[in-house]
Amino acid sequence: MRTAALPAPAPLLRPDLPLWLVIAMACLASFMVVMDGSIVNVALPAMQRDLQLSHEAQQWVIDAYLLSFGGCMLLAARAGDLYGRRPVLLAGLFLFTLASLAGGLASGATLLLAARAVQGIGAAVLATSSMTLVMAATHHDKQARASALSLWAALNSAGFALGVVIGGLLTEGAGWRWVMFVNVPVGLLLMAGIASSLLAPPAQTARPRLDAPGAVASMLGSALLVYGITQSTALGWNSPVVLGALALALGLFLLFIAIERRSASPLVRLSIFQLPGLAAGNLLMLGLGALLAASIYLISTSLQQVAGYGARETGLAMLPMGLMLAAVRLLFTKAMGAGTARHLPLWGALLAAAGLAWLGLLPARAAFVQDVLGPTLLVGSGLGMLILAATHVVTSGVPVQDAGLASGLANTARQLGGALGMATLATLAAAVAHAQPAGIDAQGALLAGSHAAFFAAAGLSLLCGLVSLRLGPPA
Repeated sequence: MRTAALPAPAPLLRPDLPLWLVIAMACLASFMVVMDGSIVNVALPAMQRDLQLSHEAQQWVIDAYLLSFGGCMLLAARAGDLYGRRPVLLAGLFLFTLASLAGGLASGATLLLAARAVQGIGAAVLATSSMTLVMAATHHDKQARASALSLWAALNSAGFALGVVIGGLLTEGAGWRWVMFVNVPVGLLLMAGIASSLLAPPAQTARPRLDAPGAVASMLGSALLVYGITQSTALGWNSPVVLGALALALGLFLLFIAIERRSASPLVRLSIFQLPGLAAGNLLMLGLGALLAASIYLISTSLQQVAGYGARETGLAMLPMGLMLAAVRLLFTKAMGAGTARHLPLWGALLAAAGLAWLGLLPARAAFVQDVLGPTLLVGSGLGMLILAATHVVTSGVPVQDAGLASGLANTARQLGGALGMATLATLAAAVAHAQPAGIDAQGALLAGSHAAFFAAAGLSLLCGLVSLRLGPPA
């Protein structure tokens, strides 16, 4: 395999700029992207009523975002390595902010879906570049990198649950359009901050060329994989459409590997997987993405469809879980960075599995304190430990010039895991619900499906715990 080495990294930050300011901007950019993934879910019924969306169009409000987000992740990460953090991050912010404005102004399904697709492209840039920015800014200090990445990851995870809260409040108070408009002032603020804080990349007479064939194969393969997974919920896993999309995705990924092995400047340098724990860390990221996205989806739908909670009540009920995700990561950051928390991911997997199994016993008339608070706190604390460990493994020991690649791989694994987890467990819940005897009412059938999905998620958490044993001692 012939590879062209990346040039040594140029200074990234303006002189005398406080490091905390850069980390705060990176965390806010990532939080905005993650929150957008859940905030729109709450507003979907209101969108459907206002714009007269068909059931298919309503599903594509989510899928259009996921397809472009998952498909562009590796390309966005590599672009930052080649063309500089500042211009790529500003371009991503511009796309995301403009698409949010257009989506909020949409008068019909076509404009809304187009805006969501462009939002996904911008989100792919922000998800990879924000993590890369933290890694690049703290490359000189191992403990500072661990602390900054822990804060980044904590807010990243909390954004899922907080998005449900904010989405419910905005939809019921100001209308669904504000779940899109809320991104505009934040995006403009971040663009001003990034433009004034980061140095422009130096002019280069020669730089490695972008691996266009690899980029096309990666984008199409990832998009087809996400498409096949998301369509499985409605069409079933044995659908020709789903099987065809997954088969094409597999073929494109095999082609992608062949291209990368021969490319002089690959999109993904395959030798990076020789770094200790990187392969196992990304496998764990895949499982964690499935657990986090599926847990939030299952808890939200169970509370609203079975327990009778409204959008606002559901968001508030899930708030402790989001806060626990953030708190646990901050609490154990120092121990993880010092290498004294080797078994933390295993304990996290056991706690999350216990919480998910507890939710598998959720009654139809679920009371918050007795039936929801305890298990969601266990799930939040357990997943917080797991994701802290995985984030540490996939970023520690990575050279600064490979920060974008490492970030792209980790975010791609988590994004694809989220799509796979949601589709698989939603399909399982629907199948179990449909298989209930004729005498069971609709609420009872939905509850049985939720129970089965929660127990399956508990099993996946235990599997993640076994994978974590392959991580070895923290670097």
